[in-house]
Amino acid sequence: MRPKLCAQDYVYRHQGKPKRRLNVFMNVLLTSSSAKIQLMEAFKDALRPRGGQLIAADCDPTCCSVHFADAFELMPRDDAPDYEARLLEICKTHKIDLLIPTRDGELVRIAKMRNKLKEIGTLITLGEAEALAACMDKGALHQFCRDNGFPVLDVSDVTDTAAFPVFIRHRNSSLTGGGILVEDRKSFEHLALKTDDYLVQAFVEYREFSCDILSSLDGEPLQAVVRERLRLVNGESWRSQIVDMPVLEKLTLDLARALKLCGHNLIQMFWSEESGAQIIEVNPRFGGGTNLSLKGGLASPERLMLMIEGRLDEAYARRPIDYGLMSLRYSRDVLVKPQ
Repeated sequence: MRPKLCAQDYVYRHQGKPKRRLNVFMNVLLTSSSAKIQLMEAFKDALRPRGGQLIAADCDPTCCSVHFADAFELMPRDDAPDYEARLLEICKTHKIDLLIPTRDGELVRIAKMRNKLKEIGTLITLGEAEALAACMDKGALHQFCRDNGFPVLDVSDVTDTAAFPVFIRHRNSSLTGGGILVEDRKSFEHLALKTDDYLVQAFVEYREFSCDILSSLDGEPLQAVVRERLRLVNGESWRSQIVDMPVLEKLTLDLARALKLCGHNLIQMFWSEESGAQIIEVNPRFGGGTNLSLKGGLASPERLMLMIEGRLDEAYARRPIDYGLMSLRYSRDVLVKPQ
């Protein structure tokens, strides 16, 4: 039987060597796996030479990930009272070394479980719960950026007719549905929204970018890949391209450092020649279009494995990026006969 240590025991710290270094067989758990098949395959590719397994978990027993994981576990919803106990049970059963949450609504709850997970040998690559909560609240993130000198669009005064058109997004990032373009004040009043629940900003037609950032397990940003979002479907990039924009790379690395984000994260922003960059939101997790950055050189799953193994020189070294690489997404059916 292989020795079971806390994943933290494998990790180098900047000031010294790891407590222990082993040839480990790592197992990874991906929660809210749903249809995140490309992300699952990226982790399976990183795990294969290590003899590890990719375990998927979701609250839907008929989701696509059932057919692509090495093993699948059914989870309750992340707001259920037995969610925490079930997650710990899965991690114990499968001897999970690394837990990767993928849904906004579960991030803060899992971050608060950090010590309990560590006790059973499971590492999470999440920042502190307070920072994650700020990322989940668009209003709080807007204020954080203002207070720390990061560029954001102004909040619009909806009592001023001249402020329109405006774009409205719910403050809670875990709520899906995108935003609403409102052309005039009369239309805004017709919506009868509770304005405290929304972030209201000027509608702009700037170029839009996503930036995937990999940070160390103790929150030091390592590398960023910028991709332009050329076509959006329900808020996700269905056509995007890796671009060489050092000014956006630096901005997102600085913001990730200020928020003390760990592991893989995503930052979205607008850009125009006249106004420069404007931060839109921070997703402290892998994004829907992240596969392009991973394949384009960022290689976050592989480098996270290296961090856990204590091979920090390899994990931290900047990778060459395939600028100009484009992603063209499409839907694919999985045909099954239910048992």
